[in-house]
Amino acid sequence: MNLNDVSLFIRIVETGSFTSAAESLGIQKSTISRRIAQLEDELGVRLLQRTTRKLKLTGDGEELFARCQPLINELDTAKDHLSATQNNPRGRLRITMPSELGVFMMNEVVGTFMKRYPQIMLEVELSTRVIDLIEEGIDLAIRVGELADSSLIARRVASVSRGLYASPAYLAKHGTPKTPDDLQNHECYGILKAIEHWEFANWDEAVEVTGHLKANSISFIRELLLQDMGIARMPRVFCCNNVQQGNLVEVLSEYSPPPIEVNALYPSRRHLNPKVRLFIDHMMEMIGDHPWASEQMVTPISNHNHD
Repeated sequence: MNLNDVSLFIRIVETGSFTSAAESLGIQKSTISRRIAQLEDELGVRLLQRTTRKLKLTGDGEELFARCQPLINELDTAKDHLSATQNNPRGRLRITMPSELGVFMMNEVVGTFMKRYPQIMLEVELSTRVIDLIEEGIDLAIRVGELADSSLIARRVASVSRGLYASPAYLAKHGTPKTPDDLQNHECYGILKAIEHWEFANWDEAVEVTGHLKANSISFIRELLLQDMGIARMPRVFCCNNVQQGNLVEVLSEYSPPPIEVNALYPSRRHLNPKVRLFIDHMMEMIGDHPWASEQMVTPISNHNHD
């Protein structure tokens, strides 16, 4: 029995389709179909029932998956560890992160990592969409903000300080808020939320704010602020140049919003991929002095046990 074909079968079941498996592995769908057919011929059983809409395991397929998935994962882990201990670790590492985090904070991390480990093939998706890491074969996700409950392992990377900003023209027209409660009389922009409860230092209760804008880009929101449209919570470093130029003003600075966390997430169903370990350790070396990171949150991941 060809273990490479078994590994393909495991990936198909994990991702839910031949197409997803082919995309995650970077090979042709026809190649996967041919090799699974060869595996079925070799074993003399049908492993998968194929329809136009879904894929279903046969009884024999369920047994093969249950028996072989742990073994294939252990083999993958062993190969990754051997690669990581070489002078030139190699292989593919798939990462996803929000676009602006990638462009403004993680670009130097990625660039220096590539120079440090030139044999590792990086695939970086810049996106805020919700991704099933296991289904899509993603090794690591970098996320900003509150995390949903999941089976993923989360490691806090950094804390980014925030402030409230508006243009001088907006404040001249609508007034400058003196306390967080005053924000209820203003257009307040958040990230993909029309109604939010904003918390503040030195203020006992969260304040419900409203606005007429939904966006998943802080760059886009900043452009609206520059058009005198409202007040928004933003990373301080993202607006510091505008403040210096005089086209944005920080308001309620004595009632600062809590910082927002940057987290690294990876699947918990297997041992930590050593290439993920290498990337996170490298990221922690680089990110501590970055102006976005007001506080480094964790020590290098190599100091932790992830079994």
